[in-house]
Amino acid sequence: MKRKIAIAAALALGLTSTSFAADNLKDMFAQSYGKGEIRMLDFKRDFDEDTTTRRDNAIGGLLYLHTGDLKGVSFGATFAVARDMYSDDDDVVYGLLQRGADGDHEGFTRMQEYYIQGDWFNTKIKYGAQELNTPFMNKHDIRMLPKTYKGLTIENKSVDNLTLSAYYITDYMGWADDEFISASKSISSSIDDDKPVLVFGAQYNIPVDSVKSSVQAWHYNMPDIFNETYLNASVSKDFGGVTVYVSPTVLDQRSQGDELAGELDTDQYGFNAGVKFKGFDITGFYAKTGDDDLLVPWGDTKVIIQQILASGRAEEKAYAGKINYDFGTLGVKGLSAYVFHAVYDTPESGSNASADMKETDFSIQYAFSGALDGLGLRTRYAMVDVDDGEDYDDTRFYVTYKFAFGGAKK
Repeated sequence: MKRKIAIAAALALGLTSTSFAADNLKDMFAQSYGKGEIRMLDFKRDFDEDTTTRRDNAIGGLLYLHTGDLKGVSFGATFAVARDMYSDDDDVVYGLLQRGADGDHEGFTRMQEYYIQGDWFNTKIKYGAQELNTPFMNKHDIRMLPKTYKGLTIENKSVDNLTLSAYYITDYMGWADDEFISASKSISSSIDDDKPVLVFGAQYNIPVDSVKSSVQAWHYNMPDIFNETYLNASVSKDFGGVTVYVSPTVLDQRSQGDELAGELDTDQYGFNAGVKFKGFDITGFYAKTGDDDLLVPWGDTKVIIQQILASGRAEEKAYAGKINYDFGTLGVKGLSAYVFHAVYDTPESGSNASADMKETDFSIQYAFSGALDGLGLRTRYAMVDVDDGEDYDDTRFYVTYKFAFGGAKK
């Protein structure tokens, strides 16, 4: 850990100017740049019956550092920290912090990223610990610190509007972990063999002026565990100030080989569609899941994802509606809010029987500008109703501050 922190410190020596090609190692570090975010979060979940309250009050954040490039080669590192503020140890740890041996709330420090990167011929090659942004392996940034991964990634943009990706991922670190574990252990601690995740993706922005549209396809493969294929399209069109959009999705998952995580034979399909006008963004959702629960150990892009619940239980049908409003239309720049309601229906009998659930979310957020640019406030509240089960409420408060230096974007 000390060696990794030393790398981050070295990157911070010359954070003064926008990055461009360096002539030597000295210039490489002198042209470093970076960005960061300070976070203060309070997450609480109250249950209607006997389940103990979950609550974390934490402060921390991330500092991203990147050198200039020397003949296409550069280095990056990200330092991350989460610290307890005033959590009550009578409450169960929520997930922003670690749970100590006595059940107390404990902070932690970690290296979020440390990698070497090469940029040649419209191709970016990165090796080491790094955050990812794919549909079913991503940062999933909904806690104090994002998820992160270790491996080799390659992205090519030689063809206009087309991005081709190939990843070889060996390790994973979750929201409140302070060290990596193998990708296979992140699925099940009972898996003794270390299995990598092979990821292949293609994203294409269709160059048609009259309609904004894109398609993407991703395939994930873990030998002797499972494979999955994800397809998505996004289409939108503006009609004189009114924008109509639709985005269908198909996901297929299958166990394979020795099936080390058990049998898996399922899918999910669905769509979201909506309209934007005069500050409003109104969206409808539908999702149908196949015979087994979806396997989603890392960040995922399901059809419906709320503050708490998401589509993905076996034989589940989910319906949702969301109304978002941007108060900038009324002259209050930076203020927005939404209401999000979903119903999750599952079989009443049979091997996949489970409780039907409903969730209603309320969110309001404000991004400051001017002298306080970078500062953000947000409040979220969710009500979850479980048929013949224990209902609960979930409240989240966020205070964040984003900053950048050396020419980086926030």
